[in-house]
Amino acid sequence: MSTGIAVIVQCRLSSSRLPGKALKNLGGKTVLEWTLASMRKVNADRYFLATDGDSYGQLKAVAEKCGWEIFAGPLEDVLKRYCMLIEKIGCSTVVRATADNPFLFYEAAQDLCSEFKKQSSFSACDYMTWTGLPHGSGVEVFRAQSLLNAESLTKDPYDREHVGPALYNHRNNFTSLFFKAPSRFYYPDFRTTIDTPADYRRAVAVVQHLSAGKAPEEPYTTEQIISAVKNPTVYDTVLFVPSVKKGHGTGHLRRCLAAASESGSFVYIPENADLAETQKLVEEAMQHGLKDYQIVRRFPEQGEYSLIAADCFALDKDTAQRLYEAAPVAAIDEGAPYTRWCDYLLDVIPSFNLTRSANLAETAFIEKPSNVRIAAERGVHSQFKNILVCIGGEDPEGLTAAAAAAFASSAAAVTAVVPEDKISCVKADNVKFIPPVRNLREKLAEYDLVVTHYGLTAFEAIAAGCAVVLLATTKLHQQLAEKYGFVCLKKSELIPQKAETILAAPEKLYMPLPVDSRNKSLGTFIKGLSHGRRFNCPVCRTFNSSADEVIARTPQRTFRRCSKCGIIYIAWTADGSPKKYEKSYFGEQYKEQYGKTYLEDFDSIKKMGAHRVMEINASLKIPSLSKPAVLDVGCAYGPFLAAAAENGWQVFGTDIAEDAVNYVQNKLLFPAVCAHFPEFDAASEFGINQFEAVTMWYVIEHFSDLCSVLTAVSDLVKEGGVFAFSTPSGEGVSAKLNRNYFFEQSPSDHYTVWEPSKTAKILKKFGFSVAKIVSTGHHPERFPSVRKNGWNSGSLMFDVFSAVSRTFSMGDTFEIYCTKDKISQKGGQK
Repeated sequence: MSTGIAVIVQCRLSSSRLPGKALKNLGGKTVLEWTLASMRKVNADRYFLATDGDSYGQLKAVAEKCGWEIFAGPLEDVLKRYCMLIEKIGCSTVVRATADNPFLFYEAAQDLCSEFKKQSSFSACDYMTWTGLPHGSGVEVFRAQSLLNAESLTKDPYDREHVGPALYNHRNNFTSLFFKAPSRFYYPDFRTTIDTPADYRRAVAVVQHLSAGKAPEEPYTTEQIISAVKNPTVYDTVLFVPSVKKGHGTGHLRRCLAAASESGSFVYIPENADLAETQKLVEEAMQHGLKDYQIVRRFPEQGEYSLIAADCFALDKDTAQRLYEAAPVAAIDEGAPYTRWCDYLLDVIPSFNLTRSANLAETAFIEKPSNVRIAAERGVHSQFKNILVCIGGEDPEGLTAAAAAAFASSAAAVTAVVPEDKISCVKADNVKFIPPVRNLREKLAEYDLVVTHYGLTAFEAIAAGCAVVLLATTKLHQQLAEKYGFVCLKKSELIPQKAETILAAPEKLYMPLPVDSRNKSLGTFIKGLSHGRRFNCPVCRTFNSSADEVIARTPQRTFRRCSKCGIIYIAWTADGSPKKYEKSYFGEQYKEQYGKTYLEDFDSIKKMGAHRVMEINASLKIPSLSKPAVLDVGCAYGPFLAAAAENGWQVFGTDIAEDAVNYVQNKLLFPAVCAHFPEFDAASEFGINQFEAVTMWYVIEHFSDLCSVLTAVSDLVKEGGVFAFSTPSGEGVSAKLNRNYFFEQSPSDHYTVWEPSKTAKILKKFGFSVAKIVSTGHHPERFPSVRKNGWNSGSLMFDVFSAVSRTFSMGDTFEIYCTKDKISQKGGQK
């Protein structure tokens, strides 16, 4: 039976990247069922699933369930498969889709069919598709006879595997139309296909977001799909990597499973996990909401996840580097010396903190028990009646039984938690041995005293109002316990006499530690970090798998120093969208910092501009011109342009703030363009190719791609001309003497921190030689001694520190003037 339009969806189960992906579960249906449901919405005469012989048996039932016919052809030669089916059914037009695309835009497919019919009525048209749809949401339409002709003309393996290229890669034989998709469908930067494990996990997240994890009755509309893939909670995926090593305890795995369940994230559990309790803990988590698809058995590959949250106790160097190469890494309570490979450090439990600082130390992420001992049961007791001994899920040092026996000698009732398989192996008088308790946190208030090791249980017990004694399970645990004032027992001290001595001084067992009373969600916080961005060095632009040195960590950002060029840069940030340099930026925001708006400050900025012009004139190595030209990048409302014009310069400006550029054009009457630098053509905008000077006043730090910026500046400056800029100093009084505060206060849109001593090396890469550096922004009041003693402006000591600041160039800002080197005959810089 011949037919007009046939929808043909191709499918095979032998994909190398994600085998069997068409039959993977997605919201209670297979991925293939999603695709067939979407394409069934396209008006056609027949609907076929085209597969290979090996896949036919597994796919036949699915196709028939969806009301589709099925056809088997060659595995690798998909072009031949299509042609065999076309010859069998005699259709005139084919709508082609692939089975790994559950989020097809069926509306776009229907519109494409209509447009193909329309175009075919005008002239011969063999092939057509929309361009700019998300990768995985589009289809193709072609004349059936054209494909039969194309199949006879090509032997190219690529043509035969991918079908469409047999037509559109042979323009001399076939007419192929690539029309930009209507705006409703035009989202070229999005990806909706399922080709990799990461794609599948994002697809699951889409279904979770749109329909609570269940397949809908009707296929999602275009708008629904776009709303989901636009949502950061969908496309920013997190992989928790807990320690599942024997000897590290079960707390890391428990914490990650809970956070993943809460946030919809994933957990890496390798097949070779040697933590005995791993499978049981995973099963418990699944009983309380964790889904099977959230467990990942394969080490992450590059680009699979937006963030990796490592909760590993102590990362080894190789694992730290491999994780860093795969995605940005946020490490929780990390105790190894390899934290340079961690983009973010979160300390939930107060750390020993000898060699590194964290981005954030926040005990509020320790989930506090809701069951708390009533006031009458808190405080100092003359007698402890109920004692709990719990040393994690493993007790690798075997301290539980010894500790329980030591404390049981005091006639108290002792309960000890041991692995389930060891209950029958341990015995002690007056001790009740029980297996690990789920949600132990809520049981702690039943006990007067909790004997544990340094970790979550210790702090949960404090919050529950219990007395606490710690055991030195490792040297590090002992150091931590002693640092924070716990009573801590070594293995050799687990004897009745020592236990009795401790219990005789109960006032030492109630810890007034600063455990934050708030309850913050770890899963939600880590999910929020997944929206952060990692940056390579803005000058060198290359990813350094060895990880550049970390210079500073703040709650929102991590700063590194490039090992090649030496610049300090934001390497990772959790700040939201980049700032918009609109009218308010120069108005309310400027006034909040300086006490007046930018325009109100215009004259004083212009006065500084006059001094800068003098420095530029002194640095020029070009014969005197009657009207030299200067381009001010980030000109704002033009105060420097005004100063330069009054000093005989021909001035041009560029800025991304439309209101500022309008002011320069209409009020100051100077030529200016609203554009992102370097994304504009000076020749077409101003009729000039090169300038005697290019300037940037507190602008250069705002560029996240300095390589492109400085390359463009080098092209715009004439030989012997000047490049001048000002920027905050990483070697000023604030950076030297109050470093943490300096980086915490550094604006979120300052991607680099320049240091006067490092500028020459950086600028030389782009053909500039430093002529002069001027230290500016001197603030004696920022010296710790001045602040401590309250010395004010006008006092002798204030003036002394002012002189020190100027003598040693300790201003918090600086200006740099450099000249463009001459080009040698071989084309390089002299």
